[in-house]
Amino acid sequence: MVDRLNRINKKIRVSFFNIEASENFFRSFVSSFGASKDSAENSRIFNLREKKHLIKVAEEHEFSDIKAYAVTVVRERNTWQAKATSSGKISGISLNQGIIGDPYFFYIAPRIKLIMGFTSGPSGSLKGVAKTVLEQFNGDRSERIKLDFTLKKRMRPSLDALPDTGDLHLKISSSSLSDAFEDAPKLVRSIRSDSFLEHNVQLIFNLPFSSADGSSISKNDVVELIDYFGDHDGCTALNVSGEDNSGSKVRLDFGNIFYNYRAEISTRNKFIEEGKSTQILNEGIRRYLDEFGPTL
Repeated sequence: MVDRLNRINKKIRVSFFNIEASENFFRSFVSSFGASKDSAENSRIFNLREKKHLIKVAEEHEFSDIKAYAVTVVRERNTWQAKATSSGKISGISLNQGIIGDPYFFYIAPRIKLIMGFTSGPSGSLKGVAKTVLEQFNGDRSERIKLDFTLKKRMRPSLDALPDTGDLHLKISSSSLSDAFEDAPKLVRSIRSDSFLEHNVQLIFNLPFSSADGSSISKNDVVELIDYFGDHDGCTALNVSGEDNSGSKVRLDFGNIFYNYRAEISTRNKFIEEGKSTQILNEGIRRYLDEFGPTL
């Protein structure tokens, strides 16, 4: 009974991203991963946009004939400026050659051009960290890597169907934006700075957009917002209305269209252990392969 009382239930959402890159990148990724794993140090710390990242290559897993390569990242959370003890002592945080931050757990499956992962930190930063991981295995700096959320198999409204001019309707809880990072869309970062986020309120936006020069919100901005909010727990409405080139009415619902795997774990720790993350990712990729098959 005491053991159960000390445990915390954590809800986990594993997100999936399609990787757009050349075949050479996927070939070199496998050899680069193997070299990192076989080296004396399979982890390292590097700086990116004034944040420290620890990246650690882990194990290779196989599901039928699909190989998935496990990578763990800890991204520095530099909003922690001081620590305080019950005695009233306030002091700075001594890192002692380490970093304090949020863990991110990923599987990369080169054959099906997929990266999947989750974090116990801010979910809005997951896509940016996933791309950072791939870039660390990219030996060709002219290579461009792009990530897109994986769409559900039976729900494929295309971003290509977006009208050039229209309105984006967005409904989001303010508390879910409290951890917006610099890799979030510009609009999200501007909302993040407003004082009303101190209270949990429902935010409703009707945003007119246009591809015309001089528009305050462009069609590309809308694509970015859909990518960000389409897999966001706090988003309850996300749709676009307008007219296509023939003058016909268009209404596209982008809420809950991206594929994900959800789990709940019970743990004594406030963080998620690597062993537990492996169990979650194993089940997530099995579910994905059951629905999509080994080839796309």
